[in-house]
Amino acid sequence: MVASVVLLSYALAFVMPSNMGRIALLMPIVAAMAKRAGIADGSRAWFGLALAVGFGTFQLSATILPANVPNLVMSGAAEGSYGIHLNYVPYLLLHTPVLGILKGLILIGLICWLFPGSPKPPRDLAPAEPMGRDEKRLAWLLAVVLGMWVTESWHGVGPAWTGLAASVIVMLPRVGFITGEEFSAGVNMRTCIYVAGILGLAIVVTQTGIGPAVGEALLKIMPLDADRPFTSFLALTGITTALNFIMTANGVPALYTTLAQNFSEATGFPLLSVIMIQVLGYSTPLLPYQASPIVVAMGLGKVPARAGMVLCLALAIATYLVLLPLDYLWFSVLGRL
Repeated sequence: MVASVVLLSYALAFVMPSNMGRIALLMPIVAAMAKRAGIADGSRAWFGLALAVGFGTFQLSATILPANVPNLVMSGAAEGSYGIHLNYVPYLLLHTPVLGILKGLILIGLICWLFPGSPKPPRDLAPAEPMGRDEKRLAWLLAVVLGMWVTESWHGVGPAWTGLAASVIVMLPRVGFITGEEFSAGVNMRTCIYVAGILGLAIVVTQTGIGPAVGEALLKIMPLDADRPFTSFLALTGITTALNFIMTANGVPALYTTLAQNFSEATGFPLLSVIMIQVLGYSTPLLPYQASPIVVAMGLGKVPARAGMVLCLALAIATYLVLLPLDYLWFSVLGRL
C-alpha cells in the first residue's frame, strides 16, 4: 500500500506541477484508502502513509523539471544569470534513475520499516462512475500538456509557457472548467509573489557582486579540486545541504545557481553540470521545515514532528551513503563530469 501511494505521488507530478496542489488532492484520497483498509487515524501506519504523500510528492518530483518550486527557481536563475535554458527530457534522464526510481524504492523500504502496519483488503468495492464530459476534456488537455513538456527539446516552448496556456484555456468562458471567482478563491497569489521574489534575488545577487564574493569565500573553505572530481561532487552537494538549513529548499537554487560559475572554474566541471548537482542536495532535507510541502502533508495528516524528523534523517543518511556515489557514477556515465 505504501508503494502504491509513493508511486501515485510520483506519477501525479508528471501531470500536475504544483506540490501543494498534489498534496491537497492526494491526502483525502489516501485517507479514504486507509479507512477502507482498516488503518486508523493516529496510528503509525497512518503516519507512514501521510509521510509517503509528503516525501513522495516533494523529493521524487525534483526529477521532473516543472514539478516543484525549487526546480523552477533553479531554471529561472540559470536562464537569468547565464542564459542557460533547461530542457525537460535531458533533465528527466539525468535525475530519474537515481533520485526518482532508486530513491523511491529506498523511501518505500524505510516507511515500511519505521511505520509498520497491517492493511486489510476491503470487502465491498463500488464500481467507478464513468467520466463526465468535462472530465474527459480535462484529461485530453492534460495529455496535450504532458506531450508538450516531453517534446520541449523539439519545439522549444518552455514548460512554464505550456502550463500558463493550459491554465488560460481552463479559465476561458464557456470553454474552461472554472470561473474567475473559483480561481481567485483557490489560487494562493502569495506563492506566485514569493517565487517572483526569489527569482529577483538571483538577479540581484548576480548584478551586485554578492555572488562572486560569497563564491570566493566558499572556494577557500570547500575542497573543490579539478584533480579530485568525486571530492568536488561531494563538496558541492554539501554546500547545497548547508544552504538548505538557512534558506530552505525554495531559496537554495537562487543563491547556489548564481555561484555556479565560480564552482565550475574551481572543479573543472561544466557549468550546466554544476547547476544540476544541487538537485540532490535541495531535494533531500535533513529536517521537515526545509521543505514546506512535507510540512503541509504532516499538518493535514496530523503527523508528529518526531515522526517526520526520523524519516527525514533516515532517508538523508541513505541518500548520502548510497545514492550520492551512484549519482556521481550516473553523471560520469552520461559524460556530464
